[in-house]
Amino acid sequence: MRKIETREQREKRNSRNKLIIGLVLVVLMVFSTAGYAFFSRDDVTTAKKIEYNGIKFSLLEDGRWHGIIQNQEYMTIFNPKEAENVTGNVIPGVEKYSGKPLYFSYDSDREGTDEVSRNLGSLAERAQYVCIDECKEDWPVKNCASDNVIIIKDSNTTIIRQEEKCVYILAPRDDLVRASDAFIFKTLELF
Repeated sequence: MRKIETREQREKRNSRNKLIIGLVLVVLMVFSTAGYAFFSRDDVTTAKKIEYNGIKFSLLEDGRWHGIIQNQEYMTIFNPKEAENVTGNVIPGVEKYSGKPLYFSYDSDREGTDEVSRNLGSLAERAQYVCIDECKEDWPVKNCASDNVIIIKDSNTTIIRQEEKCVYILAPRDDLVRASDAFIFKTLELF
């Protein structure tokens, strides 16, 4: 036989059961959220790291790839795997920019110039815009025979070429930063 309950006892039991079920659901939600955050973060972190020729690169939250090359920190928009197929004949080595002025043609693409300057500018004495051979603007005039000048221009094909001390980074507009990163990696002797 069933025990006869008063209305008050029934409401108290129902209220207690609802509280227990509610607490169980809250605990379950907290642990599932924490588990998702913990385990999915591990997957995202691994997806944002690559190794290229023994150098580890990590994708930072600002969208730049970070790597330590020759005891120097570099941050590029593209990683070496994304830039390795850019052809070019650049003489490798950072010593040609170390402690010397780094010049950019005054009409170079600004995004590409910023990318190269941010990465190689710390090695150089200074970075500055110049004209090559002659100038209609009010910029210093430099030449390829004696000065390190980087020219970053819009072109139909993607290529990096060096003529004397001038480096030409040529690419379609939407590929200029990737070509600039390829120049950085070639200069750093990464490929």
